[in-house]
Amino acid sequence: MRLQRLDLDRFGHFTDRSFDFGTGLGADGDRPDFHIIYGPNEAGKTTTMEAALRLFYGFPMRESYAFKHPRNNLQVSATLEIDGTARRFTRLPKRSGALVDETGTVLPETALSAHLAGLSEEDYRQLLCLDDETIERGGEEIANAQGDIGRLLFSAAAGVADLSGVLDGVRERADALWKKRGRTTRIAELKRELAAIESEIRESDVTASAWKGLKHTLSQAQHAEDEARATRNALFATKARIEGQRRALPLMAEISTLEAHINAHPDTPVRLDFDPERLIALRTDHGTATANIERLTKEIAALETQIAEITVDPERLALTEDLDALHDLSIRDRGAQLDLARRKDELRAAEVTMNRAAQDLGAAKDVDPQSLALSQVEIAQLEQARDALVDSRRSAINEARELDDLSEKYDAAQEALAATEATAKTASKSADAPLDAPRVTDILARFDVDRLAPAHASALQVIHAAEARARKSLSALRMGAVTFETLPPCPGTHAQAQAWAERHNVLTRAMQNAREKCAEHRETLAALTARAETLTASGTVTSDREEETLFAAREARWAEHLSTLDEDSARTFREALLQHDTAMKTRVAHASELGQLRQIEQDKAEAHTRAEHAEARLKELQAECATLEASLTAMAEQAGLPTPLTPAEWLDWVSRHAAAEEDAEALRTTQEAHRNTLERAERLCAALAPVLPFAPVDLDEAMVAARQIAEAERHQAETVAKAREHLAQVQRDLDKRKAKHQAAQSAEAKALQNWQALVAALLGDRVQPDTVMASLAPLRDLREQEKARATAQRRVEAMEADQSRFAQEVTRLAEAQGLELRDSAAETYAALKDLCEQTRSAHEKAKDLSVAITRAQSQLSANTDRLREIDQEVATIAAAFPDPDALTDIDALRQRVQQAAQVIAEREELARLRQTVMAELDVQDMDTARARLANLSLAELDAATESNQADLTHAEEALTQAIERRITAAEALKQVTGDANIATLEEKKATLELELEEAARAHLELSLGHYLASDAIRRYRDSHRSGMMAATERCFSDLTHGAYPTLSTQPDRDAEVLMAVAADGTSKRASEMSKGTRFQLYLALRAAAHEQLVAQGTCLPFFCDDIFETFDETRTSAACRVMETIGRRGQAIYLTHHRHVVDIAQKVCDTPPVVHEI
Repeated sequence: MRLQRLDLDRFGHFTDRSFDFGTGLGADGDRPDFHIIYGPNEAGKTTTMEAALRLFYGFPMRESYAFKHPRNNLQVSATLEIDGTARRFTRLPKRSGALVDETGTVLPETALSAHLAGLSEEDYRQLLCLDDETIERGGEEIANAQGDIGRLLFSAAAGVADLSGVLDGVRERADALWKKRGRTTRIAELKRELAAIESEIRESDVTASAWKGLKHTLSQAQHAEDEARATRNALFATKARIEGQRRALPLMAEISTLEAHINAHPDTPVRLDFDPERLIALRTDHGTATANIERLTKEIAALETQIAEITVDPERLALTEDLDALHDLSIRDRGAQLDLARRKDELRAAEVTMNRAAQDLGAAKDVDPQSLALSQVEIAQLEQARDALVDSRRSAINEARELDDLSEKYDAAQEALAATEATAKTASKSADAPLDAPRVTDILARFDVDRLAPAHASALQVIHAAEARARKSLSALRMGAVTFETLPPCPGTHAQAQAWAERHNVLTRAMQNAREKCAEHRETLAALTARAETLTASGTVTSDREEETLFAAREARWAEHLSTLDEDSARTFREALLQHDTAMKTRVAHASELGQLRQIEQDKAEAHTRAEHAEARLKELQAECATLEASLTAMAEQAGLPTPLTPAEWLDWVSRHAAAEEDAEALRTTQEAHRNTLERAERLCAALAPVLPFAPVDLDEAMVAARQIAEAERHQAETVAKAREHLAQVQRDLDKRKAKHQAAQSAEAKALQNWQALVAALLGDRVQPDTVMASLAPLRDLREQEKARATAQRRVEAMEADQSRFAQEVTRLAEAQGLELRDSAAETYAALKDLCEQTRSAHEKAKDLSVAITRAQSQLSANTDRLREIDQEVATIAAAFPDPDALTDIDALRQRVQQAAQVIAEREELARLRQTVMAELDVQDMDTARARLANLSLAELDAATESNQADLTHAEEALTQAIERRITAAEALKQVTGDANIATLEEKKATLELELEEAARAHLELSLGHYLASDAIRRYRDSHRSGMMAATERCFSDLTHGAYPTLSTQPDRDAEVLMAVAADGTSKRASEMSKGTRFQLYLALRAAAHEQLVAQGTCLPFFCDDIFETFDETRTSAACRVMETIGRRGQAIYLTHHRHVVDIAQKVCDTPPVVHEI
């Protein structure tokens, strides 16, 4: 997949910005697909790279590039080449339907993600989208085989990327089953459960005799417990009886004392129906009531004396209401006395100020200033009219000044236009150009040079590249000293050469195999012969052939003996017979060696036959190979190649010849395809030649000169156009300014007329308009002083009226009361107030005394009633005793009540003590109780208590031991339940043993499987890493110009670390290198990774964002060549703001990259 066109419709600060990367030339081998996007800082290079990522993976929720366009309006589009087909995609910032095609049809995410090889956005950034941050962070992960990218590059290509996680799970499962010294594994838990069950079986299994013994033991323990408990209970009863006697004995003495005291007061009531404390309250209330009656009687007499001495005049009481009605008027009278003089001064001052203001307005002395005082609205009208007149005069002056300035500008613009037109006429033609020659701009527009120039440059570049490939392909046909100036004919086909090469390889392998088999069979035959000779060398084993020889010799001697029947023949026969018998015995004794010997003979025969067949097959193959080589030699001589040639060499030459034919045909096709462009370029050069100051050598030179002249023409035309536009604009401004000046003059005359009319209407002829025009301050002063004068006059008149009315009212009241008038009305009013206050005070005092007398009389009556109630309650209480008449005094009654209360309490205590004693002794009457305690003392009871406590302690210990023995026996017997617990435990034990066996077998399978799989993965990973290591090593060596020719790995704990070996043998980690060298290593890793991905069928755009900043020119040159190499495999895009990087890339690359400027 590659980018053919990227459109930033609305993204970052771009709007409708496009990058056209053209068709994928790199895939066809015509030229590297290497592009450089160049622009100044902040031009949008990183934005362009981020836009491609947004197209692939979508917009994030928090979009950092939504600063110009809102996030909802962002849009990125692109034309992608996927498997040779151009497809259009558009990415929108939506939750659903974010990916659409050129028709607006919603596409599933898989339409694009299926071609990203499963790479996430973070993986793509780390691997194929590099900047200063990602190249270093991702490079460290790759170099240390860490992270997703490291696993992807070191393992995924071998097909085992996910197996490491699976194996970790297998190892965890195996460790969960068993781990050395592990206490929580499955086997450890099963072993603990098995040990617990075995222990429980040992403890729970009981025999029948043991069960009978346990039952008898429980019976004896139960009987012993019952006896011990009875003994203990009897001792507790004895203890309770002794303690009850001990507690009852002192109580009997108290009972006797209480009985004697109670018998001394037989007439005491059984109970008191009142509270004895009530007598204390009655005594207190009686004393209080008596004292209050005596005090209130004296107080009433004194109050009656005081009220008789007070005399009140009713007429003077009515004077108070009249004085209260004059209260407000008296206050105003006092205020007038204090403020009247000041108010009169203010009135005079206001009149003086108004006269002065009238003089400031130029009014005659006989003019009343009050007639010149205007209202606030009238003054505002004057001020508005005056401001309008002032503004209109100022506007007329300004418009006149502006009109003069524009007239001067118009004259200057006319002069500038004339000068510019004269200059343009002299500069529009070159010195040698004819007068009727067309303008260079028109020529360039007619030939559409903006399209023609890039097309011509691209055509030349493509044709030169095709010529270079054709020459390279033709030179590749050289073999030995034979070279070709033109493409020679090929007498054979590629299929035939392929078949010959394959057949020759088959024959070669077959002959080698035949030779190896023949040698193998000969070696086997020799080895078998040596083994047979070894077995027969000692003479202990007789072979079949020797046995047959001895048998034949025996038969021959027997025949001789039969024929002669003499002693010599018999002896000879006997010797032959003995030899044969000895051999047979030996064969029987060494039957196994004899069997081996027979097998060796058979194997020798088989090996001999196989060797002969292998030699025959070798001769056949050699003959066929010679025939093939002869045909090949004849065809090579026909093509003019040196002989002899191997089929592989012939196939390589035929392949190179086919490539040369393709390159030659591609050259012809390219020249024909661009013929029209070249012819148009030639016509353009011919058209430009007459108007250029020199004869151009090629189109580039002509275009440079023509663009300079066209630029000068355009500049002059723009200058003239601007001068004309400036003159027209000045003319328009001048016309507008004249109209404004006339309007300003009219407005000034109208404002003056309005002003004069308004002054005459408001002030008449008493004041001149010019005087008012100077300032409105006198009018405002008149207005304010008139307000002050009117206010002061109103206040003076009101004060004088209040004083007169107050004096009349006070005089009337004083005469009515016969009071002599004072010097002022205020003093007379004060005298009347004093007289009224004296009368009011006497009246209030009389009222208070009357209320006090009434209150005292009421209290006296209440206290008298209370004494009567107390006497009645005391008589009621005394009636409870036999002699109530003798108990009328509260103190005597109280003493009698206290004595009765004591006797009643002693009766209750006596009853309680008797009940306690009978309960302690467990008897029904006191006589029985006295009988039981008659002969006892405390000393005897203490001794009995001590003795009983000792016996009780011993009994408690005996009972405790009996209970323990009974519980132990019951628990022992309870364990023997007669159920299937033991059988169940045995079954659980067998089940646990089976589970333990299965767990051990499962652990063994998992452990062995993990070991074998880990070993296989390691070998796969080593094989794959060696390929990637070689690619990285080559690239890093090229980048560093051989400073680091070798790379190696070093184990580090559970991982491996990449090491770079310098030319002097020094090893360095990535962290130990300089930043520039480290970036070179990380770039080499990415280039090798890109090569691996391409080899697997994954070809994606490769982005780099100014990662050469830390490189010097040498390193930058090497890096540019690496980017070109990446562009030959796929698409490489480098973004930079450094012009020198562009220049270096165009200089060092075999094919200059395509530059896109922002």
